[in-house]
Amino acid sequence: MVVLLTFVIVACSQKENPETQVVETPIQELNMPTPELNNIIQESVIDIETLTPEPEEINNDPVLPEYSLKVEFDYSNQSARVNQTILFVNNSKQNLSDIRLATDTLRYPGSFSLEKVFVNSNEEKLEQGKHFFTLLLNEGLAPGEEVEIQIDYLLSIPPLPPPADDLKPGIFGYSTVQTNLVDWYPFIPPLSENGEWLLHDPWFYGEYLVYDLANFYVEIELINVPPNTTIAASSIPTSQVENFYAYSLFGARNFVWSLSPSYVIETKELNGITISTHTFPFHQQAGSHVLGEATKAIELYSSLFSPYPRENLTIVEADFLDGMEYDGLFFLSRGFYNIFDFTPQNYLTAIAVHETAHQWWYASIANDQALEPWLDEALCTYSEILFYEEYYPELVDWWWEYRINYYQPQGFINKSIYEYQGFVPYRNATYLQGAKFLQSLRDELGDKVFFDFLKEYAASQKDNVSSQTYFFELLKNYSEIDFYNSSYYFYK
Repeated sequence: MVVLLTFVIVACSQKENPETQVVETPIQELNMPTPELNNIIQESVIDIETLTPEPEEINNDPVLPEYSLKVEFDYSNQSARVNQTILFVNNSKQNLSDIRLATDTLRYPGSFSLEKVFVNSNEEKLEQGKHFFTLLLNEGLAPGEEVEIQIDYLLSIPPLPPPADDLKPGIFGYSTVQTNLVDWYPFIPPLSENGEWLLHDPWFYGEYLVYDLANFYVEIELINVPPNTTIAASSIPTSQVENFYAYSLFGARNFVWSLSPSYVIETKELNGITISTHTFPFHQQAGSHVLGEATKAIELYSSLFSPYPRENLTIVEADFLDGMEYDGLFFLSRGFYNIFDFTPQNYLTAIAVHETAHQWWYASIANDQALEPWLDEALCTYSEILFYEEYYPELVDWWWEYRINYYQPQGFINKSIYEYQGFVPYRNATYLQGAKFLQSLRDELGDKVFFDFLKEYAASQKDNVSSQTYFFELLKNYSEIDFYNSSYYFYK
């Protein structure tokens, strides 16, 4: 079990020398009107409306990128032919001389084969890096201008690698029972305020990608598939006819999918949300348990943080020793299913609700996972104990001892993924020390103020890429204590 747990909830990547730039999200104004002022404002609005016409609304919201992907997937040779179109509007204030395309599949030798690229219907070339492409814009892209990029390519899905002590398992790949397409298409990362692309180098533990919101239109045709093959995806298909699937997903961080001829599917409805589990046949009882616990977690976190941001949650048993979150979908290692003992006192429950919490701390509120990984991982780890407090209070002490204190965590929680010198120091600091910091913050503030703070953080940063700078600036509205500089959890 100890060997298994070293693979808990982090993503795999190749070791490279990082060249990163710290980018901080600007702090928003947080001036809250008093109740008396609210009454005055409401009365004034009523008076004004009787005298003047209603002004036209001006929509200053950014135009989200659109990804249209047509996929022909051949199960017999684990390959996909993809026709992809990106519509991108320059929402920044700078003229763009190039566009960066994060292409994670380039990290897998022989997996990505570029065929043709068209920019505004003119054939162009892309400059290839180790894990990205660069499109040079000869005439630039002015603020507010749109560009259409069409890319035709082939994907050769690699086998899922065996477990290794020094590397986290791969997720993009196939096994005898499952094929996973994650971070499978080129996408445009966010822009910083100074016009730099937020794309860091991969690492051999932790996540390195930062995702902007985007709209997705995906069509998938499956050919040469075994009988009963089904797809688990980030959203529910808008249509399905035999082996043709169509999906639409709006305002999401990414679109991922997994297919298998072996999935046993079970669903539940909660307030219009469809929660589904896709489990291997020999783990059906564990799959039913996961479905129930994830449903309860959605209900709890919707109350504590903010309303659930999607119409569905898809949970997929993973044929690798890892758990991993995506928007609308997460993978949960078969290793956790193997050790399920028909009680909530196990890692299957803890990690299931951890990954569910990522739909808030990752999907709804994103962060720079390479430079500030604690901002989502610590919050998700601490969300586990909130779940146990609500539904299994008799297991709270067990959780602290088994999940946190057993590992005797130490280290600063606010380092980048590149600074921890290994997976275990990274996990112990970012996840476990991070949970201890949040508990100390709650102890100092008290429950009401602590949860009021989390609610405002979730509401104010919804759909944004947040930062620890914003986190602590907002925290100043709730306490006079300088938690960052007065805490030994942070590296100054």
